Amino acid sequence: MTFPNPSAAFDRILIMGNGGAGKTWLARRIGEQLHHPVVHLDDMHWEPARYGIARDRALRDEMVKTAAERDVWVMEGVYGQLANMVFSRTTILIWIDLPEEECIANIKERGIQGSESQTQFDGLLNWVAEYRSRTNNWNSFETHARLFSVFSRPKFLLSSREAVTDFATGCPPASTRPPMKEPIFPNGGGKNAWMVVPVMTEQQWNAYHDIRRAVLFEARGLIGYEANHPDDRREGHFPLLLLLENTPVGAARLDLMSPQTACVRTVAIRAECQGKGYGRMLMAGLEKIASQHGVKRLVVNAARDAVGFYEALEWTVVEAGGESPVLTKELRTRPQW
Repeated sequence: MTFPNPSAAFDRILIMGNGGAGKTWLARRIGEQLHHPVVHLDDMHWEPARYGIARDRALRDEMVKTAAERDVWVMEGVYGQLANMVFSRTTILIWIDLPEEECIANIKERGIQGSESQTQFDGLLNWVAEYRSRTNNWNSFETHARLFSVFSRPKFLLSSREAVTDFATGCPPASTRPPMKEPIFPNGGGKNAWMVVPVMTEQQWNAYHDIRRAVLFEARGLIGYEANHPDDRREGHFPLLLLLENTPVGAARLDLMSPQTACVRTVAIRAECQGKGYGRMLMAGLEKIASQHGVKRLVVNAARDAVGFYEALEWTVVEAGGESPVLTKELRTRPQW
């Protein structure tokens, strides 16, 4: 597979295709390879945590347009209307066109997601099966084929799993790309907009250490905080910041312990922001990022006075003794394909 010059063409990548085609899998692999933020159009189309309830259309469209204005991104979804909205910003178009039976098999493998009901799941399977027969519909083979044909910049039609895997493997290395600058988990914009972002820039590192030093050390009368601890930059460890309207208010670290297990460490919310629900926001973003890495089980050694906080978020105590009880939480994740 021949790729265009990565210094220009791989800035903004749009992936479209039928449900279950592997758009999310490919977007995550490309995002990891290029250090690009990944934008899931499903997250903008549907109300948060309310599967099957569409977001206000005007708000959805504004969110998509805002995301498209970023310098770099990988965006994926089935929504032809939204794809059409970002065409002028897209530098590479990818259309994954797999047979419907493969898409259906993939959806059955990953199973029911989140608050999705059995009826909704069965409806999704039927909807995917009708991909080529739908007419005058933005979310169809007909529309995707038309969009693909008129796109004048570099484009790729991937018609097999092998082709999708080859594309993910053949992307230019991360060293050719600038560091990721944009958040990967927006909550929808507007007043009190919040997001959880990986720590990348020097400014973010300073905020990350300032929050942890103040909350976990100084507020507890401790000294000796080490801002250059090697664990923060170890491979598989992900320092995270919670931003409220772009202001850092919380910090945590996600450590991958095995392909399916990760440990949550050093969760901290600024003192003046505590008791306002920001801890829940931080954990929601952390769990989303964990799921993106295939994590199915989270573990935390919690301060004893924080056990109630975790239990309210559906964590389970597995070791109650000692000063740091151990809690776990099972996550529902999509398969690696």
